[in-house]
Amino acid sequence: MIFLIEPPLSPSYKKEAVRYLIDHIPAETLEEVAEIIKKEGPDWEVHHHYDIGTDVRNLLREGGFLWDAVELDDVWAGLIEKAVKKKF
Repeated sequence: MIFLIEPPLSPSYKKEAVRYLIDHIPAETLEEVAEIIKKEGPDWEVHHHYDIGTDVRNLLREGGFLWDAVELDDVWAGLIEKAVKKKF
């Protein structure tokens, strides 16, 4: 469980969330997401809000990240994109 020491939208809190995603999503899945991003371009998140987006948002909630639903909707795609870039 992650305890809130920083404001949820701070860069360090987001960095922590990216690290959490890298540590909790299998490399094969991150690779699949990387391919989707590459293939579909900037609009990929619109097409995958209810599949990849739901999984990412739920994983972050389970990890104790304290974004409300609106904030989480705003940040999930950027966080998974950063996780993919860091991993590969």
